[in-house]
Amino acid sequence: MSDKQIIDLDPKQFKMNDYDNVRITMPAKPAMTADDIDAQLFQYVVSGGKKIKSIADLDDDWVKANFDMYETIDEVRQAIKDQYDHDVEFEMSDLKFRVCCDALLARLEGEVPEDILAHNIEVVREGNAERLKEMHISMEQYLREEHLTPEQYDQKLRDETLYQMRLNVAIDIMADVLGMQVGNHQLTEYLSTPDPEAFIAEIREKGQVENARRAAVRVKTMRRVVDTAIVKEEGAPEEPEPKKKMPVIVDEDELDMITIDNMPPTQIRDDGATPSGFRIISE
Repeated sequence: MSDKQIIDLDPKQFKMNDYDNVRITMPAKPAMTADDIDAQLFQYVVSGGKKIKSIADLDDDWVKANFDMYETIDEVRQAIKDQYDHDVEFEMSDLKFRVCCDALLARLEGEVPEDILAHNIEVVREGNAERLKEMHISMEQYLREEHLTPEQYDQKLRDETLYQMRLNVAIDIMADVLGMQVGNHQLTEYLSTPDPEAFIAEIREKGQVENARRAAVRVKTMRRVVDTAIVKEEGAPEEPEPKKKMPVIVDEDELDMITIDNMPPTQIRDDGATPSGFRIISE
């Protein structure tokens, strides 16, 4: 593994032109109609190689013959709707996050130094190459599957790395304004891991607690930005809203932080897949 590490930007070299709640526009949440459910049912039957004359042929007897967990056609219809609603909720949540990130970035003022950007691009490039190697996929195969030329891949790396660098520094500035803190006992609340105890033990051993804390603070801050966003639905008439400042709230339990002295410097790297994806890099 390369010894190169991502370089974080200095928040003091940037500023935000607004610290108020972000204002975003979102599309209306789509709803599933009875016709949509019928289409799903019809597609399911046809894909299984069965033939039916009409959707009316799918009755309770058909359900009992084809499903173990359902007994009536109404239950199947409801299950289709529930799954659809779940998928839509996930997609809308993901879209809201990305729109909030863009809104936050629109407020950031300051230029990213080209030398730092170039360094981080190479770190991301090497990390991508290592992951492809672990999956036994060549770069040529990856580019072919992603329908990218080498030049397009280079541009993609630059765009994604620059985006993440700017987003990180914008979040860091907002975290400072909001007084966000995360204690050691809260790290796994914001950094998902299948084994919290093993995760804490590993970052302690590798001297990565402070960097893990920084990543957790970024996650917590973005959650606050998303949760307090003022949302306007596409096509809805403009309505004047009173200006509300994002409250500076520091919970008492967050002030009770465990400090670990004399730790060697380490680095958190984002995977670039989504702005929220932070990963501890093992040495």
